[in-house]
Amino acid sequence: MLKKCQCLSWAAAGPGKSASVQAALLEVPPFCSIIVITYRREDGRTLQANTKYTWLDIAKHFFCNDVTLYQFANQFRQQAEAAQRGETSSLSALRSYLPLPTGQEKGTYIAVDFGGTNVRAARIRLLGGHCHIVEKKVSRPLRLPGKYDYTTAATTAAELFDFIADCVGEAAGGNRPFYLGHTFSFGVQQRDLHDALFSCWAKEIAVQGAEGHYVNAMLRDALVRRGLDRIEPVALVNDTTALLAAAAYQFGCSVVGVICGTGFNMCYYEPAWQMIVNLEAGDYSGVKQTIWDERVDAQSLHPGVHRLEKMISGAYIGEIYRQALMTYFQTDTIPKLTAKDMGDILVMDNLGLTTVQIRLSRLLNRIIQLSEIEPVRNLAAAIFARTAELSGAAAYGMVRHIYPGKEIPAQTVTVEGSVLQHTRGGLLMFDDAMYACAAFDGWSRQEGIPVESLILFDGPAVGAAAAAALAVGKD
Repeated sequence: MLKKCQCLSWAAAGPGKSASVQAALLEVPPFCSIIVITYRREDGRTLQANTKYTWLDIAKHFFCNDVTLYQFANQFRQQAEAAQRGETSSLSALRSYLPLPTGQEKGTYIAVDFGGTNVRAARIRLLGGHCHIVEKKVSRPLRLPGKYDYTTAATTAAELFDFIADCVGEAAGGNRPFYLGHTFSFGVQQRDLHDALFSCWAKEIAVQGAEGHYVNAMLRDALVRRGLDRIEPVALVNDTTALLAAAAYQFGCSVVGVICGTGFNMCYYEPAWQMIVNLEAGDYSGVKQTIWDERVDAQSLHPGVHRLEKMISGAYIGEIYRQALMTYFQTDTIPKLTAKDMGDILVMDNLGLTTVQIRLSRLLNRIIQLSEIEPVRNLAAAIFARTAELSGAAAYGMVRHIYPGKEIPAQTVTVEGSVLQHTRGGLLMFDDAMYACAAFDGWSRQEGIPVESLILFDGPAVGAAAAAALAVGKD
């Protein structure tokens, strides 16, 4: 089950990590040391000001050993089960009213994916037999510097949905008769598959005027305003729900979905309810923040909420990394960094040391010494590793909820999102975290369980199309 990919540097080589993972780490790039952490983990909030710390003094606060991961998986599962019972929980058990597709649904549909930094629309033909064709794709950023910005409080809901409608019209090829499935990844109150009442934004969007309105109704009105009245929104789902629906449509062997991109969320198929359930996993609060996490949380648009998302998602880990670097370099002048910047730092291994030194110096706006290259890269690896491992542990917790006995059938955990997809070694550590947890429940630490992560492309779009097909009974 070991994936053929290179790994993040030191992060997967801690105590209790499998021999296969440690062997894979031998392929890491130059000047990326393998470090085995053996000392006690301390609380990140005990760091003292005006003290010089090594990169390892900082990185250790992002490290998760096997015991920590197993505890996290169990606590995550317990919180999910409490939510399902209607008890107090930082997680949700939001009914999607969408069963798993059979893979035999047919027809051509419009799919909208709105939940991150871009709006995407697509025209998708479902062929049945677990096959589909993406006939047309359109993607537009919500913010284009110097031209427009549909994320601010100065933007009205009508303006935002008119922008989405324009994308839909381009994907549809004009005012043609299509059913539309809408992947919408913000807070809603949902009572059926067809629409949901908007409740709140997240991910730094502050658009006014959507509260108290139904999402697909707002989109339908915008379509009419844009002369696209023959396109009918019929289904509304969360992006993670759409991802799992797409996996079921294409492969039929997945019951847990994970998205880790701009945001973080998970869903699973609940047999007792016979539908996909959205966990709003980014809200999970049963995880300890480091001092760098606390700083990022305090500076965010919505302090105190979405704790797990702010610790591991792409919208925030760049700033966590910047805060950690400021501690390491004892400065407050490190420029803003993104998750992509972190990924670029990790893959500079095909360049000479001098070239890497120059690029890092430009990126960080300071002269980077040759001796500082490894610490800078390893701090990025530590933060990426925490994302992959906590995501994998949470996925294992939900697999155990669905299969509480010893037998777990062969299947995939469906994954989408740039943080796990495009980070070298991310999926390896995601799987290894699941296997680490499974070892405490009696499975082999090396062989793991018959579950592996699967990257699914176009998942939210294909899932939205499948949802539209199910909403109008096209199977």
